[in-house]
Amino acid sequence: MIPHCLILESDSTKPIADLLKEIGYTFERVNLLEEISQSLEKGKFHFLIFHVNDVEPIVSREKLSEFSKKFPQTLIILITDTSNWNITASLLKQHSVYDYIQTPLSSSHIQFTLDRSLQYLLTKLKSQFIHEAENHLYKRMVEIFDWKKSLLHKENENIAADIIHQMNINLFQGSGIGTLMSVVSILISKSKLDQEGKNYSIPIPVMDLLTENYEAAKSMFDSMSISQSVIDDERIIENIEFSTKLLTIINQEMETLSEALAIKSQKINLSQIPISAAGKKIRFDETKLSYVIREIFLNAIKYSKEKDVIYLIFFHKENFLELKVINPAYQNSDGSNGIPEKFESFVFEPFFRISSVVDDSYAKFEQFRFGLGLSLVKKIMDQHQSNVQIYNIENNFRNENTKDVCLTIRFPLLDEEK
Repeated sequence: MIPHCLILESDSTKPIADLLKEIGYTFERVNLLEEISQSLEKGKFHFLIFHVNDVEPIVSREKLSEFSKKFPQTLIILITDTSNWNITASLLKQHSVYDYIQTPLSSSHIQFTLDRSLQYLLTKLKSQFIHEAENHLYKRMVEIFDWKKSLLHKENENIAADIIHQMNINLFQGSGIGTLMSVVSILISKSKLDQEGKNYSIPIPVMDLLTENYEAAKSMFDSMSISQSVIDDERIIENIEFSTKLLTIINQEMETLSEALAIKSQKINLSQIPISAAGKKIRFDETKLSYVIREIFLNAIKYSKEKDVIYLIFFHKENFLELKVINPAYQNSDGSNGIPEKFESFVFEPFFRISSVVDDSYAKFEQFRFGLGLSLVKKIMDQHQSNVQIYNIENNFRNENTKDVCLTIRFPLLDEEK
């Protein structure tokens, strides 16, 4: 994962931008301390970076404490020198700042510090999630072994039921293997041997059903093959192309998915790539990026409703090209909306689902299945040394007080000599 940084711009932090470019990290800049909160609310950043000289007043330090409490998923990194060690120590002690980088600055030192801090952040988020999962498991165990409840409700549950349920979702629910086996059973029982005993006759409806579910099962196995090829490939993509070639893939996938969009009368609005980024290049594997575009389109289509509009918007920010896929956020079965903040890091893990509902309407368009879709998207983007995140944002497109789901991909822009 490529860290995404927010820099408080000043004379003291100007060298940071070039050093982050050198190590391939993405970043954005703000000029005033008052702009930080707004930026952190609009986007997701792994790090907030500033120089100790820019936070000497007491008010500024109080602001940092607010940031660390309000945005716990963003670590604050301080740039300092030996003359300001008292302030640095104080900020570290108050937990307003997670770590520091001492001048003179070097790309290797910055990379080491940010990589180490990122591992801490990911471990922290994981431990919080595991704690919640453990609490859930404990409650389930209490329910399972509560003999009063068992006597009253005749329950016969065990923890393995969750595993069986997940297998059912991944392999057998809806059209595919399960229905195919049922159809084969019908085929055997309904086919009739002719008078000469040489041929069986099969009712047309049974044959149609068999063909339909054979195609669904075949599509599933094709998906398994594609998924395996992505999982096994660890290569960093070396091929580079002009960023405008992304539009070719996007338009092809929009045409391929026109039938899927028609199911709920949805539309996709696509922006152009900014002129400032059009002449720049990115790492580019056409086949794998087509998998990514297909998957993120289908996710937006499936989780949107009738006549919704899905937006694809490009931005050129600092050293990267940003692609945002935005669709309305709706309520989940647990009462949350869209992508709950505590799940933002885990939707990219294999088999993780916010909802267990499977919609067969889109099965024939899918290239990734079984809860692997977004985890394989992340794998491919890692190979492109690009960053992908998904989170809720405030709705800025419609005249309603609601939220949208925003999937953001950041492609580092490469110099010509690469």
